[in-house]
Amino acid sequence: MSPVRILMIVSNDVIHDGRVLKEGRALHAAGHEVAFLGWDRSGRLPARAEWEGMPIHRVRTDGAMRLLPNDVFRNPVWWRRAYRLARTLPWDVVHCHDLDTLPVGVRLKRRTSRPLVYDCHEVFGYMIEEDVPSFVTGYAFRMERRLAPQADRIIAVNPAVQTYVEAVAGRSSVVVSNCEEVTPGPYVPPGGPPFTVTYIGTLHKSRFVLEAIDVVASMPDVRLVLGGSKALADTVRERCARQANTTFLGEVPRDRVMPLTRAGHAVLSMFDPALRINRVGFPNKIYEAMAAGRPSLVTKGLPMAALVEANECGLAVPYTREGLRDALVRLRDEPGLADRLGRNGREAAVREFNWAAESRKLVALYGELG
Repeated sequence: MSPVRILMIVSNDVIHDGRVLKEGRALHAAGHEVAFLGWDRSGRLPARAEWEGMPIHRVRTDGAMRLLPNDVFRNPVWWRRAYRLARTLPWDVVHCHDLDTLPVGVRLKRRTSRPLVYDCHEVFGYMIEEDVPSFVTGYAFRMERRLAPQADRIIAVNPAVQTYVEAVAGRSSVVVSNCEEVTPGPYVPPGGPPFTVTYIGTLHKSRFVLEAIDVVASMPDVRLVLGGSKALADTVRERCARQANTTFLGEVPRDRVMPLTRAGHAVLSMFDPALRINRVGFPNKIYEAMAAGRPSLVTKGLPMAALVEANECGLAVPYTREGLRDALVRLRDEPGLADRLGRNGREAAVREFNWAAESRKLVALYGELG
């Protein structure tokens, strides 16, 4: 396989995106040259950085771009700036992570005739439809139908997203699941009390975070540890500060996620089943829980519940406060059950759901391009 220069484009700061970093590391280890082009929406990070020997280039939200009311209006500016920056960099393949980078990739492909890889992390229109006007969601779906067929290779994050993106693009794709890197060694049980449940991820109203704070606040012998950012960060910080057994860590660096997951007894992954995005999603937290050997608490009826139940590595519960409370009581009072579910998850991660297995599919895809 001949090495190629890969430019990965992602609409975030790069350094907090675990999937993007893992893919970059895997391709770099396979002999390719990898560079990242991201968007620093805060405008506070350096325009140029490096991670594990791979350069990071960033478009920063500054100047006139900062005066625009929100990211819906900033997106076209981001696309133009990202395109101009990419034109100054050396690369052979452009690898676009999600729909909000695809306009840049398609324009680069048209200008250079070089291959384009579309890495579909989710159904983008489903993800934004609760937070933006309907005409924005409609535009996103139309844009994907127009641009996705122009990709030379397509990657989907799971089988449900694969079904969607193949229908949109009219071509086959490769599933590269966002599994966690599994470190060697035996299962390690959690420490002693109090029984601790963790959630580290996006703080959104659909993630059952505020409800979990209320539930755990009424259970003095249970502890809740939360980490993350986005819309609910200030609310979560305020509510946790009022309770002795709830802790908010703020945004958590990637290298702290797995140690914090292992330090707990269970992982919260309850997503609102009414939202379409959650009907096609497999949260990273489930794979992290598997790798750590900790049971997951998931919403009954969603695809993520089917995965957890098939591998007997967690509990699928109703999306209600009572559902969460009952699950916490059961795991707290039946340590043998929690231990068995955690061991099952760890065995499933070692056997199948691990990044080493998934990264081989990614490297093979680039072998075909080469």
